[in-house]
Amino acid sequence: MRKLILVGLTAALIPASAAEPAKTTEPNLRSWEQQHDKLKIRHSNRIFEDTSPQFITIPDPYPEARDFIVAETPPVIDFGLLEGIEPEYIDQAVNARSTPARGGWGDVSKGPDGAFYFAQGNHMSFDGGTAYVVRYDPHKRKYDIILDTKKLTGWGPDDYADGKLHGDLDTSPSGDMWLLSYFGPIPTEENWQKDYRGSWLMRLNVRSGEKENLGIALEGESWPYHNWDWRRNLLFGAGHRGNVFIYDTEHRQRLYAGAPPAGIIWNSRGIMIDHETGVIYTTDMATDPGPQHQFVKYERRNNTFTRMEPRMPPHLVTGKATRLRSHTRKDADGAFWCLDMGGALFKFYPAEDRVEPVGINWGREGKYVANMSMSPGGRYIYYLPGADRMAHEYGTPVVQYDTTNGTKKVLAFLKDYYLEKYGYLVLGTYGIELDEKGESLFFYVDGRFTPADRFNFGERRTGIFHLKIPVSERVE
Repeated sequence: MRKLILVGLTAALIPASAAEPAKTTEPNLRSWEQQHDKLKIRHSNRIFEDTSPQFITIPDPYPEARDFIVAETPPVIDFGLLEGIEPEYIDQAVNARSTPARGGWGDVSKGPDGAFYFAQGNHMSFDGGTAYVVRYDPHKRKYDIILDTKKLTGWGPDDYADGKLHGDLDTSPSGDMWLLSYFGPIPTEENWQKDYRGSWLMRLNVRSGEKENLGIALEGESWPYHNWDWRRNLLFGAGHRGNVFIYDTEHRQRLYAGAPPAGIIWNSRGIMIDHETGVIYTTDMATDPGPQHQFVKYERRNNTFTRMEPRMPPHLVTGKATRLRSHTRKDADGAFWCLDMGGALFKFYPAEDRVEPVGINWGREGKYVANMSMSPGGRYIYYLPGADRMAHEYGTPVVQYDTTNGTKKVLAFLKDYYLEKYGYLVLGTYGIELDEKGESLFFYVDGRFTPADRFNFGERRTGIFHLKIPVSERVE
């Protein structure tokens, strides 16, 4: 039985990017994939091990700026396809009420059991919308789907379900993971009025397998981003319609739900937790009054929201300031390393109330990166430029950025090798994570069995990658 637990305010709708073009029908997709799946692996859960000099060979011709170096030693990479995401193919004539696009949109987290956790979904609403939590065990080289939100909530075919888990899957030492769901296709005005009630609050324990459905978090709101500070039992969600949801997970108590005060619109793609102080930061999306993209912070005591002094620095190439998108933890100097939506790299010093521009993450103008990971010693930042699924245009590089000298080093170009061997085109990723020693990098990708010149045709299939960084390439 469903349980409605929380009600709050709503703010003005914030536009989101358009969905992908509609897919073709099931028989055409099956035939297309069968043709391009060179080793017939699309229904296999096997994990393959690869290494090749091609990983450290710059694609020729190369269309972007060459302000990078390439690793001297190719990595060993474990690769496989994620099976079990339903439906495999979607006939738009049957599922006309949804906008399906299988894949993942959130970050990866390292669990207390040594496994990596990430989310996937089918981006559907009616007729079977659901999202999943997946565990990958790097030692057993095996994955399992450990949560299906449709089964947990009881969504039926006529319910406007949520087809995504879009935030961070932070996990406590005891194994708890707190989740807020997110719709797939944006509800129409009619959906808002009649069908869509709001997105859901859930708890999963990755050690015991215990699952809880705690109902709709805030009536009429959905959650494109959430983080959980398990050290302080504080769950923070940033809403599609401008609201925030702040919840004490220890006492099961809502601390705040609704629009922030003073006209602040919390960035729905940025929640930066300072694990030393518990203060949470982002950039303000409000356009009037006052300066745009101003840093704001939330402090739990008295539910205090404050506009800070710095604003997002202008992009060093385009000159335009955009909102915060991804960040690392704080380094030894007290700075978060951050990226804006256009790939401009900068440092944010919360204690000093200032920002410092650094450079561009890739190419001539920078590339969209949804998440990045910092090495244990703080010297390296890892990311895959091109979360917009266009990374194949410049070889799908896996980048190691050296914070001491600004060097960008490619650990592997993925596109050519996986396209030539498997017929699998690696498009881009939203989530990556290092292991606790900084020896390997795990990420999932959106990809397709298709030639590079037809990159937007076919069903997405999630690829799992575990890249073992050669010792000589990661000296701190």
